[in-house]
Amino acid sequence: MGEETAKNSFGILNSLKKLIFEDSDAPGSTQDQQPASISTKTPEPVTNQPQVNLKENVSPIGVTDVKQMKVKVLGILEKMNEPGLDFFEVWNAAAEMGSIDASTIKAAYTSLKYVEKDLNKQKLLTTGRSYATELKKVIEQESSQKQQQKQNLENSLIDEKNDLINEIKTIEQNIADLKAKLQNKEQDLKNLNVKYDPQLKDIDQKIALGNAAVNEVIADIEKALSIIETNIN
Repeated sequence: MGEETAKNSFGILNSLKKLIFEDSDAPGSTQDQQPASISTKTPEPVTNQPQVNLKENVSPIGVTDVKQMKVKVLGILEKMNEPGLDFFEVWNAAAEMGSIDASTIKAAYTSLKYVEKDLNKQKLLTTGRSYATELKKVIEQESSQKQQQKQNLENSLIDEKNDLINEIKTIEQNIADLKAKLQNKEQDLKNLNVKYDPQLKDIDQKIALGNAAVNEVIADIEKALSIIETNIN
């Protein structure tokens, strides 16, 4: 079988996806790790990555979320797969046996070496490390972009907070000014009585005096009229 058949990408991640989502504690999960028939379709990689280190400002991530993201990472790794048989194919072939351990990797290597004679330990180590290095570069680039996106969001957050804080301060100052103005107006209202009461009382007194004077004068006139009426023929 040629390299083109061996590197066929159809279903390349099936075995590894199965291992990622497989419940290792489930009864009967142990499988016989026999080299069995190894199809030469392109194998799918499994990453024995360390547990994700969560930053303090990151909410706890569910196991399923990590597994789903791991499948996406494997998809990135699949695109890096070089022509020919190397670490990638041995890794995937071992996964097809049900687990990734010394016996399955050894069996996968032995079987695939029949397909490609120049497959050897050094090639596995070199290509495996190369894939890991390239994958780190991709993830670092993605992380850098996400970090920039985060920085932009944080800057926007700070700007909006400052704008709102300034607006609140302005409103609070306006409220304080209005309160002071209200107090002044209330005091002015109270002082109106002090201002107008004397004038009103003075007018009332003048009206009373005028009426009293007029009444007396009219009484005098009426008295005189009465005298005239009775004493003059």
